Amino acid sequence: MQRGDYLNPADMRGQCAQALKRMEEDCRALETVVRSIADFAEDKEIESEAFDGLAQQLEDYETVIEAMRIANVADRADFQSLSSLVGDEVLDGENIYCQMENAQNMKKNYQSGETMYRNYMTAAEDAFLYSYYRWKAGQYERLAENSQRMYERWREKTQKFDEIAADTGHLFKATEDMGLLIQTGMRKITGAFQNGSYLSDPGQEWRRQLKNAGIHLAIGYQDQGGDQNGPCEMWRKGSSSEREMIRDLVLSYEEYAGYSDEQIEKLLIKLNSEGCGYVAFANIIVDEYRRKEEEFEKIFGFPLFLESANGILCVNYNPLIIDLYCASDNHNRAWNQWPEQDDYDENEDFSSTIGRGTTQDDRIYRFERYMEKRGIDVSMTNIKCSTDEVYGRCKEEAQRGNRVIISTCPVRLADEEGELAQMDGGHAMAVTGLTEDGLVQVSSWGRIYYIRPQDSDYREPEKNHAGDAYVKIQSVRFQ
Repeated sequence: MQRGDYLNPADMRGQCAQALKRMEEDCRALETVVRSIADFAEDKEIESEAFDGLAQQLEDYETVIEAMRIANVADRADFQSLSSLVGDEVLDGENIYCQMENAQNMKKNYQSGETMYRNYMTAAEDAFLYSYYRWKAGQYERLAENSQRMYERWREKTQKFDEIAADTGHLFKATEDMGLLIQTGMRKITGAFQNGSYLSDPGQEWRRQLKNAGIHLAIGYQDQGGDQNGPCEMWRKGSSSEREMIRDLVLSYEEYAGYSDEQIEKLLIKLNSEGCGYVAFANIIVDEYRRKEEEFEKIFGFPLFLESANGILCVNYNPLIIDLYCASDNHNRAWNQWPEQDDYDENEDFSSTIGRGTTQDDRIYRFERYMEKRGIDVSMTNIKCSTDEVYGRCKEEAQRGNRVIISTCPVRLADEEGELAQMDGGHAMAVTGLTEDGLVQVSSWGRIYYIRPQDSDYREPEKNHAGDAYVKIQSVRFQ
């Protein structure tokens, strides 16, 4: 901390709240622009060579606008982090340094007094005076010690400021480079339309860099989250090295140490049947570590991102989903045991290829246990609310910097084109956003979908073959 430094947490949180409000407005504006571009580009009544060129240009604008949206999302998350990290105490460098100097000066004065009275003690011949001088020397000694403690308390405030600076120093840096790439893209797009033709080179480096930067920051472009069928597809269709990776990962767990390739395939089929909760965990972990890939690899043992042959990054979801599943499935808290113990139930599932899924309480125990074993403090909480309150509570959790898992029964999802995906039974998903018109955006099966919590099917169990209907949410917080 420097003498001129100053931090007022209340003012900082107010500024963050204003910035978040502006960013919400910006996100809505970007969504409007994207819809307008799409409607214009898909207009079948306009046909000309120039219009075809313009449509190609608009595709590049969509790439840039998506980058703006992702950068906006990343900055919003950073403002939320900043708001939670600034503490509750005003830290005024001028006042703090003055108090430290005063404490040091007082300590020196008291030490001088102590020295003077100890000298008087040495020279005193009268027993009464000797005792008095000794008492006065001790008094000044204690005052000097109190001044030193006062100095340390004020010095701790400088350390607190430095800790806050260190904890927040990384914020907003990730979007700086992306901002430069967005500017580059805008220049390239503007200068490429000439004489009714759009002279764009599809292989221009700015597109690849922009997409890779976006994937580092948030879900976007071709990354729409993990797929519970992804591990099984990789096992069946992947390379020999990918199969070897899966084999090593599965066999590393005691419960599956002796599995044959046939048993591994059945396990991955079972994962596909019940793995939605584990995929929701994976999506949340990826969201937490997108800008901390080195830390991710150190903790989990495999890279967060992979690069394709054309140089485009993709998120390495499958090993994380498999690891979460093998480490957690069928593990339950053993009740009435002290100390608390873990119980593995090998008979929990319906068969070797069909699992029973996870309940809210399963997810709390299994996710917290998984993260604790990797030295990460995570807490999950069930949020009780009505279907009418789901959207608002999701928004509140997002404003607190928490993630949300939503589970529904039956499954009523709409994709970005409005096509419906419906089925009976329950399904858990990570919430990835909220729309202005009251929809909850989720990631499921490696795609983006939307849920309307007020859907009547969530209130009418008689319409569902399972005889149940609900929308439930859980808060996930990284400490």
